[in-house]
Amino acid sequence: MDGREQADTKDNPHGTGGAMARALLILGIILFPPGVMLPLFEAQSLIVFKVSYSILDTIAALIGAREPVLALLIATFSLGTPLLKVSMLIAIHRLPPSRVSPVAMRWIELLGKWSFTDVVVVALAIVIWSNEALSTAASQPGLWFFAASALSLMLASGVMARDLRERGVGQVAG
Repeated sequence: MDGREQADTKDNPHGTGGAMARALLILGIILFPPGVMLPLFEAQSLIVFKVSYSILDTIAALIGAREPVLALLIATFSLGTPLLKVSMLIAIHRLPPSRVSPVAMRWIELLGKWSFTDVVVVALAIVIWSNEALSTAASQPGLWFFAASALSLMLASGVMARDLRERGVGQVAG
């Protein structure tokens, strides 16, 4: 470690973004599995037929319905993107700020935008399904866990970006 990296570690032993970033990262990681395993929404048709799907159920149903491209798209943006973002955030959090590239933080911001796309799509599906005759739809816990995970990770990246800006580490996207 050179002198600058030692100073980075001394200034903040909790890593880039400090304890707040670490807490938000942990929270985002804990909320992610229930967000993809629990049902996102429940649709009811003709008062009798109920169906609810989690992200994992949706991917499996699409594969079963011979829609592998759509299943791959949902898997990529609902599972792959958040997992990539978490991996990058952990790596950045552990690095001394002097070694973090502004490009890495721009990637985090870009990935964060995709993390919330699923939440918006499910919310739209609930609204559309609810407006159909003889059918209703309601959000389920998985949607809230998934949204809270995405929000926690977005806030963690914001805290980390602010920390890097305050330390003068390049132009960092917030």
